[in-house]
Amino acid sequence: MESCLQAVFAPMSRIAESYLESAHTQPRSPQWQDAAGLPVPPEMQGRSILPLTRSCMQDWPEEVFVQISEAQVGRCVRTHRWKYSVSAPDKTGWKDSSSDRYAEEFLYDLASDPHELDNRIGLESHRKVADATRERLIRRMVEAGEATPTIEQAPPRKSGQKRVTPEEALQ
Repeated sequence: MESCLQAVFAPMSRIAESYLESAHTQPRSPQWQDAAGLPVPPEMQGRSILPLTRSCMQDWPEEVFVQISEAQVGRCVRTHRWKYSVSAPDKTGWKDSSSDRYAEEFLYDLASDPHELDNRIGLESHRKVADATRERLIRRMVEAGEATPTIEQAPPRKSGQKRVTPEEALQ
């Protein structure tokens, strides 16, 4: 019986050993490095999200920055309340990685519209929200090593009864 167990588990242990050895020589994501107890090399972009699973929010940004580069060239920033996205109208995701010019594409109020069905980009009542999130997005793009882009505003639309307070605009 013992030889049967060795026949089954010995190859698995060699695979695991090989993987652990390669973790020291091949680049991994910061999460993998952190989970393995290894330091994150300075040349590796990003950082581990594992501290967030332990409720350690110290020095963590208030928003999430997303680079979209397959179907289109786009950038997005998401706060607790808002999701704001821009795209490069004359760029292709498969060919271009960035742009110096973007156009506003969407703005969602995640508190009242968690399924993102009501795009509020261009609404006059939400201009301050778009401006505040655009500034956050530009800051994060520059922090990621991109040049400061031009972001064209969406054409204005009437808001009807929709309103946003100045405090809500900064959430």
